[in-house]
Amino acid sequence: MQKNERKQLKELHFMRCPKCGMDLSEIDFQGVKIDKCFSCEGVRLDAGELEAMTMLKKQVLDGFLRIFK
Repeated sequence: MQKNERKQLKELHFMRCPKCGMDLSEIDFQGVKIDKCFSCEGVRLDAGELEAMTMLKKQVLDGFLRIFK
């Protein structure tokens, strides 16, 4: 794939939900930045964010799960 084509694809898909294609919004949860789609309620975690989430206490994780309800 050529450099120009990669750049165009990145611009087309940057901060878009992989499921429904709508815009992703970056939200801060206990210091971890996660990308959330308010259209389909999907969540995307970047590299290292899942590991950071597992370091949070159970109370904090319960609060995180309430985001999806």
